Amino acid sequence: MRTLVCAAIAIVALAACGGDDPVDSDGPRFCGEAIENRDNLVDPPLDTPAEVEATLDFYRLMGQLAPVAIAEEWDVVLGSLETAATLVPGDPQSEQLVAQTAYASEPSAFAVKKWLLENCGLDIPITTIAPQDNVPARTTTIVPPETTDVADADDG
Repeated sequence: MRTLVCAAIAIVALAACGGDDPVDSDGPRFCGEAIENRDNLVDPPLDTPAEVEATLDFYRLMGQLAPVAIAEEWDVVLGSLETAATLVPGDPQSEQLVAQTAYASEPSAFAVKKWLLENCGLDIPITTIAPQDNVPARTTTIVPPETTDVADADDG
């Protein structure tokens, strides 16, 4: 298993060293890739180290294409996935780090979801612990209790 993970990392590292020009931000292509690869966004294959790396590579490409309006948010989501890829099952510190990172990335994931819906017409489900939509502030109205005139009470 460890050899497989090392081989996958080596392949990704070698591919990254290629002479290809870096991809620039490209909103229309970002939308097209998101729509075409919706399943990879919503439920990516993560059963093997190779699938994890392929998913991370896809998210990295999308990060390069991401429009400026959501580039930072996309990077946060990518960072959360990269942290999750380092999970050591059964290691409480590793599990805690992954959970904290995922929780901290919720506002960014929501911003990406909202941007995709508004600009690409793509609605992707996300799961968050805390509500992310603008929740109206609670207002407290104090209503004084009804008072009864003591004299009226005795008249009855």
